[in-house]
Amino acid sequence: MTDPGPTLTPQDEKALRALIAWWADAGIEMDEPVMTPRAPVQPNPDRQADPRRQMPSEPVRAATPQAARAAGFGDSPSSGPDARALAGKADSLDSLQKAIESFEGCALKRTARNTVFARGDRAARVMLVGEAPGREEDERGEPFAGRSGRLLDQMLAAIGISRDQAYVIHMLNWRPPGNRAPTQDEIAQCLPFIERHIALKKPDLLILAGELGARALLRSDTAITRLRGRWVDYELRDPAGEPTGTSIKALPIFSPRFLLARPGEKRLAWQDMLTLQDELASSN
Repeated sequence: MTDPGPTLTPQDEKALRALIAWWADAGIEMDEPVMTPRAPVQPNPDRQADPRRQMPSEPVRAATPQAARAAGFGDSPSSGPDARALAGKADSLDSLQKAIESFEGCALKRTARNTVFARGDRAARVMLVGEAPGREEDERGEPFAGRSGRLLDQMLAAIGISRDQAYVIHMLNWRPPGNRAPTQDEIAQCLPFIERHIALKKPDLLILAGELGARALLRSDTAITRLRGRWVDYELRDPAGEPTGTSIKALPIFSPRFLLARPGEKRLAWQDMLTLQDELASSN
């Protein structure tokens, strides 16, 4: 009879399942399962049973990220202040950047290489909020560093705004693993930082590039295809996250990443750039 190999002890199996759960929590995908069920082995009446080779009599519970952390894999949940408390204490862009870099309450930070804060002129009239950082942004720690950034630069340059004349950020400060879409919990965790970022920068005009930022910041469930191209009011938030009663003009547009995937929509994106150009000229 062929020996099926060593059988995992209950402790080994628990540790392995916890490790698999931690991999899943970090966004690591496996093509094949690590553990596959074995066919039952018929007992040999002439061989004494070895208790070390017996499978546990109770089914092993499904592993979770929490179980992985309890078993010593991954980071423990942060017991520090939440995002709203940290963001609210920031009274300058520099102190906000330090607060974001010290924040441990978002799981995305554990799988990202760098915290992506902002680029551009802090005194710029235009502030643009993109969606989530991608691979190149994560590697360089800079917003819009890849193909989408080059397209954005070209779009702004077409109406006379150079790369350094706009202030650019992302809705999230860390890249989701594998460029997957961020969850609603992840968006909610980062939202206080973005709202504080806008309040401290207080630009003349706010550009919301992509559905993620437009819907979250405007508290809207309307699709970007219906939001884009029209000026709306964005209400600034105080350190506690409450509306201040002061608003700035915001223009939702398609994200550069969306335009790279659907170049036929660049016609509408050009119309949006002209809308921005007209507003800049009229508000001088």
